[in-house]
This record gives sequence, structure tokens and C-alpha cells, in this order.
Amino acid sequence: MKKSLSMFLAILMAFSLAGCGSGGSSSGGSSSGGGSNVGGSASTGGQVAAWSPSGSIDFVCPYAAGGGSDICARTIANVLKEGSYCDASIVVSNQAGGGGLVGTSYVYGKKGDNNCITTYAPGQLASAITNKSEVQWDSITQIALLAFEEQVICVQADQFEDLNDLIAYSKENPGKVTLGGCGIGNEDNVCVALLNKVTGSDLTYVLYDSAGDIMTAILGGHVTGGIFNPSECVAQVSSGDVDCLASFSEDSLGSISGFENVPTCKDLGYDINFRMFRGVSGPPEMSPEALAYWQDAFKKVSEDPIWTENYLSSKGLIPAFMVGEELNQFLQDQYDIYYSIQQELGII
Repeated sequence: MKKSLSMFLAILMAFSLAGCGSGGSSSGGSSSGGGSNVGGSASTGGQVAAWSPSGSIDFVCPYAAGGGSDICARTIANVLKEGSYCDASIVVSNQAGGGGLVGTSYVYGKKGDNNCITTYAPGQLASAITNKSEVQWDSITQIALLAFEEQVICVQADQFEDLNDLIAYSKENPGKVTLGGCGIGNEDNVCVALLNKVTGSDLTYVLYDSAGDIMTAILGGHVTGGIFNPSECVAQVSSGDVDCLASFSEDSLGSISGFENVPTCKDLGYDINFRMFRGVSGPPEMSPEALAYWQDAFKKVSEDPIWTENYLSSKGLIPAFMVGEELNQFLQDQYDIYYSIQQELGII
């Protein structure tokens, strides 16, 4: 069977390869007259900003403790402290719920607060689309993108020889192969949708609250498999409790310990190239001086060995740094991708 993409997958591929695309504005956003800054400044050239934080920094992680966003937030806070890139004390708080919307909405309500920041990941962007929230990506101040992270599919150990075997089984047994993910219309849901669309498989997406819950369900035999970041499943992959069948980006996972022999979907002949991002945002109407300060601070974080070696390399993330208009265009492209896929899935 010829493996091909629909129009929205063509858009997805164009984004994945180029990182930028055509513009437009997200529905419900504020880039056309609302109150957000949307990361307009791009002052990361070492200039000293006219603003510096005082008191404590309210660093919101809109997901539960122990997950990818939580690890990212606490690593950023540690690098900011250890590198003396931020003199104020940083307090990380988890405000989970609504696929990230609870924490993001909290930050949205802190209008003009330069001492408040939050991690920002695809789940927040996707949940806002799904729920038709007023807090779209451009309703808050987008500060910086700091990394890309791979997605993989893992299943119960010794159940399938490879991804092709799983796909074939799903076609022969419609509805029997279940894959867990966190969120409706988010990056996990996208990965399963891509597999179904490109391979003609019949994989059922099952919603869980966290990656830990998905892994527990796999090990207990309650679900066939799940979608993970490598950092969320490396222990079970290394121990042999689960098998990692493939990754969704076209880039090899050969540099990640435990995933050296995991093929990409493209290696197996499926035209899929998808991965998630990790960034930092702030409330609407963050001052230009504060935005410049935070962009400069996060530029330093992105180059610090604690970040590049202890976090990115060890957990299999890809280094990246975007601010200003490049970041805005990237997020608009992401919005277009998720909006199109959610329409395809009948979510919106």
C-alpha cells in the first residue's frame, strides 16, 4: 500500500523541515489587538536590560509533578540559580488540570506581572484549541523556545516483533490495539492519528492523566502501548519491561542511551516526521524591558552545560533557541497544524 499524507500532513512536513511557514492568526488570540506582548523583542545580544526581578519568581508548571514539563521547569530554575542568570529566588509551582489550561489561565490572569513565567508546550496550545479557550498561544507573552523533544511508541514487552507487526495486527483486529496518551488533540493524540492516517492502521487512542499512568496500564496489561518522550520511558525500555517500536521524528535516537536501535517511522517506510517543543512564556503585557531580560537569561540557560549536557543530552532532547518573530511564526505554524489535525479527528 502506498504510504501518503493528507493535506494537513503535507503542511506538517513542511513545518518540520523548515521550522517556518505562512502566517495568519490564531482564533481567540490577541496578536491583532489584544493585550499580550507575543514575544516581540529579540534582544539577546548581551545588552543589560533596564529591568531586573525583585522578590521571588512565580514559575508555573501547568502539569503534574514528575512529568516532562515539571522536569523541564525545575531544570530551568536550577540553571538560572546555579549560573546566577537570575538573582531573584525562583519558586516552581505545579498547577495541573485541563491539559495545561489551568496553569496557563493562571498566568494569563497575572497581566503585566514581570515576575511570573510558565513552561509552554504543545499540550497547552492544543488544549486551548480543543476547549475554544480565550487563552490561545498569542494571548500570553511568548518568551523563548528552548528545545525540541522526541516522541516514541512503546508496547508491552514481547507482544510485537516491530511496528509493522503492530500495524498488521491492528488491521486484522480492528479496535483491539489501544495506545495511551495524555490529552485530546495534543502531541500524543497527533502521533496516533499520524500512524492511522499514514499506515492505514486501526489504533484506538485512550486518554490518561499522565505518562506514569500510561506506563502502569501497559505493565498491568490494561492497554497495548502508549506514546512517550524518551525520558518518560527510558527506565522501562532499559529494563526490558516494554519494547520501543519506533520514534516519530526523522532524526535517529542513536545518541540516547537505551534507544540506539530504535528505528524512526521513516526508517520503516512511513512518511512521518513529528516532534514536540519546550518553551517559556509569561503573562500578557509583560514589559519590553522584562521580556528582553528574560530572553537574555534564557539564552544563557540554553548555552549552559547543566542544560545542554545534564538535561538535553541525558534525556534525548534537541538543542534549540527561538525568540521574537521567528518564535511567533513557529507557534502560528504549530497552531495551524494542531487546528487542522483536530478538525480531521472531529474534535473541533
